[in-house]
Amino acid sequence: MFKAKRRLYVAYGSNLNLKQMAQRCPTATVVGSAMLRNWRLIFNGVASIERCKGGRVPVLVWELQPSDEAALDLYESWPRAYRKESVRVRINGKQVRAMVYIMNNGFPYKPPCSSYYNTIYEGYIRAGFDVNILHEAVAKSNEEGGSIIMDPKIKEQILAVRDTGETNMFDTNAVQRIAMREGFFELVCWIEEHKREYSRFIMTGETE
Repeated sequence: MFKAKRRLYVAYGSNLNLKQMAQRCPTATVVGSAMLRNWRLIFNGVASIERCKGGRVPVLVWELQPSDEAALDLYESWPRAYRKESVRVRINGKQVRAMVYIMNNGFPYKPPCSSYYNTIYEGYIRAGFDVNILHEAVAKSNEEGGSIIMDPKIKEQILAVRDTGETNMFDTNAVQRIAMREGFFELVCWIEEHKREYSRFIMTGETE
């Protein structure tokens, strides 16, 4: 059943969302669903996984073409923000190895912004996964990280995006794309939840 040379990829976050993957990786196809054992889902603003004895993370396994993997490398800010590892998963009764993106060390727990969370939630529902696993991960991130506010780090990241000269700073979608590329995950989520405060800062420089 499995082709020897095809690239298998494990998705546990926003790439569970079929609509998003259809846009991002149009030639990728779903092989099946699986459960990563002894791992847990976490949020550092965006999703990642970490080893945890007794933990479990539901995943979709995708077959990627080279262009799909290139698109994912860009989206995941590999290798700056995420690294690639190989994990074993069981699909249709067979153990296979698949690639997974895992966030590099050093990023603190941070709760996801609402739109990002909703994208993952829709993926969980469509795949028939246990949403309690998702809820527990969000609760953990809130407990450990707290809410994202306009602190000096957010301001520094906004100015760093501005200094690239790549976009009009009022184009929040473009700003978020650049922020994701640069590994500014706090900024991506902060803008999503604080568009009014962001616009005021761009216009006036005021942070309060």
